[in-house]
Amino acid sequence: MDGGVLWPIARALLALIGVCMLAWVSLTWLSRRGFIGAPLGTRLQLIERMVLSPRRQLYLVRADSRVFLLGAADGGQVSLIAELDPQPPSQPKAEA
Repeated sequence: MDGGVLWPIARALLALIGVCMLAWVSLTWLSRRGFIGAPLGTRLQLIERMVLSPRRQLYLVRADSRVFLLGAADGGQVSLIAELDPQPPSQPKAEA
């Protein structure tokens, strides 16, 4: 085979790999920032989970524009602990 034929094929293959990598990086970046990934109409979001013991957990859940703190115990029992303000409190300013 002539060496002149392999170089264009190698260049095309490298370009294809580069485009695929660029698409993967872009999609990963967009999904981590919440722009893509969640289907339209998703109304529930698990904000945070904290394990208190092997049988007890706390869940911070957003439902539409409301935020709930839920407690879960062994046996599958889930209890509403509190409804929280959807906006996190502002950080206090450090005094100089």
